[in-house]
Amino acid sequence: MFNVKGVSTPTMIQHGEADVRVPISQGYEFYNALKTQGVPTRMLVLPRQPHGPNEPKMQLAAMKSNLEWFDKYIGSKAETSKN
Repeated sequence: MFNVKGVSTPTMIQHGEADVRVPISQGYEFYNALKTQGVPTRMLVLPRQPHGPNEPKMQLAAMKSNLEWFDKYIGSKAETSKN
């Protein structure tokens, strides 16, 4: 949160709802700070998950979310650079 004013990069936040290392409230705080600044932001809350997803279904959800996010923000640039 200390440097949130300098953030301009589109940001995907994936947070385990049962994370004891980083409370979910901190994820929401970061998400709201970015949204307030107009930074493209998405937050995926993974139910029952600790700091890293450990259920196969939640791991798959996180991976799919990553692919969608990367495709949205760098997919067309990657395809253009191949040509």
